[in-house]
Amino acid sequence: MDNSKLLDEIYSLKILGQHYENVLKLAGIELCDFLNDDLLKKTAQLYADLHVHALDLNYLRDLYYGLQKGRIESKLIIAQQQTHVQRIKTSIDEAAEEVAVLERFNSTAEKQLIPDGAVQQQRNNILDTKRALWKRQKALEMPTDFNIESIIQKVNSLERNCQMLTFSL
Repeated sequence: MDNSKLLDEIYSLKILGQHYENVLKLAGIELCDFLNDDLLKKTAQLYADLHVHALDLNYLRDLYYGLQKGRIESKLIIAQQQTHVQRIKTSIDEAAEEVAVLERFNSTAEKQLIPDGAVQQQRNNILDTKRALWKRQKALEMPTDFNIESIIQKVNSLERNCQMLTFSL
């Protein structure tokens, strides 16, 4: 059955149940006065005691089945809601675990952070060192006849001589 037919059937059963309740109220009987298990027996007894002769048991059966259907639907809804609540609790537990991991990460990261003042101090020290090196480089006078290639050749020949000495020993 599709949902609209089912909803129409439920609606019609509710209307029928309301009609039966109204009929019972006319006789001075309230459904809430009875226990669910004894509903038919007590209702039939009251009809007999009140000398109601137009008692149609099919109506009472329909009313009983309508009430049973409502009770079963309520139990189904309760079971679905409990399952939904359990899923939500599981999600909450998973989220709490993730929050704990993130808090541990955050505290570890905060421990490893260098304060802004220390970073600024390091930056200033590096800049001072850079300026001092720059000044030393400017102060270093390079001879005009400086030939870097001849220095490289001399260094290479010294390395070869050192290697030969180490092999000869």
